[in-house]
Amino acid sequence: MSAEDTAGRSNGATGQSGPQTEVREHLANERTLLAWVRTGVSLISFGLVIERLGTEVSSSATSGMFGVALALLGCLALIMGTAHFLRSRRGIESGQFVSAALAYMIVVAGSLALAGTFIVYVLLYGG
Repeated sequence: MSAEDTAGRSNGATGQSGPQTEVREHLANERTLLAWVRTGVSLISFGLVIERLGTEVSSSATSGMFGVALALLGCLALIMGTAHFLRSRRGIESGQFVSAALAYMIVVAGSLALAGTFIVYVLLYGG
């Protein structure tokens, strides 16, 4: 490990904001935003596929509701990811960054609720 790596890590560990540490934090924040975008777009795409396949296979509106719910969850993930990115960016710039897990928990809880509802539906009415 080089001296620059050690110096950069010690600055981050002590809470001091050096130029290299701040750049790394901003880059990590951007990578996190991109992960939120991938998650949101994937949920929207999966929701559209479920909605379209459901209308092709059966006349039941249930698959349409699940598809729309997944698409809405994807939109929520995009909005929350953007808000998290902007909040983290302000925190990094001011040196007062505080991690918040609420956005993650909302998307995970929504995904689990939709998955659980879908499993119950398939077990009761599917074949």
